[in-house]
Amino acid sequence: MNWEAMPTFGALSFGDRLRVNRSLRRGEALQEPALAAAAIEWAENYQSQGRGYRALIRWLPLVVFIACGAASIFFAVDGDSLVAIANGLIALVNLAHFALNPMVRPQQVARSLEASREVALPVGSNVSRSPLGNRGTA
Repeated sequence: MNWEAMPTFGALSFGDRLRVNRSLRRGEALQEPALAAAAIEWAENYQSQGRGYRALIRWLPLVVFIACGAASIFFAVDGDSLVAIANGLIALVNLAHFALNPMVRPQQVARSLEASREVALPVGSNVSRSPLGNRGTA
């Protein structure tokens, strides 16, 4: 993610960032226009990332979870409890990443983007709702 391209999201408090991430993960819009604008900024930045990067962020945590989970079981059976615990913790962190990161649910991010545009951009506004913003209009 290009954090410099997201000044609205970067200016939020930690709690507000969690609220924005939760709304993106669920595919919902926040009713506060400032938070909806931050959600729009985050979602548009995510969608502007390359396809390979998005696939990597989406599937790598799941692959690491499976690999480290299997390694944890192997080392536990082998009797090396320290390595088994370390692999188990790595698997747990990757499972949490997979469960909590909005980037693993692109359809929900797109749904949240559209809903947030409805909140942040009133119906009567002359700002374009297209992904190109006002760049695609004459």
